[in-house]
Amino acid sequence: MNQLTSLDIHYNQIGAEGSKYISEMKSLTSLDIYSNEIGIEGAKYISEMNQLTSLDIHSNQIGAEGSKYISEMNQLTSLDIYSNEIGVEGAKYISEMKSINIT
Repeated sequence: MNQLTSLDIHYNQIGAEGSKYISEMKSLTSLDIYSNEIGIEGAKYISEMNQLTSLDIHSNQIGAEGSKYISEMNQLTSLDIYSNEIGVEGAKYISEMKSINIT
């Protein structure tokens, strides 16, 4: 699957361990991984995907700590992060991102 650039794997209960495997897919530029219960650990794995430009990670219970990892993805131009209980702290991390359309 070296040529795959877009993956929609929502609602599959892959958890943090599954997100680790997904994060190894270095050709992806777009990832829809919402509603997979990846949590903070999964957010950390996903944040290591430096080639991603579009990420839908909503409904994954990442909280403020997970949003901190995601906010370090400066290459993102599109991010869907709703329903993650990020709170004020997480909103601050996300608001500091550059060049992004937040939905």
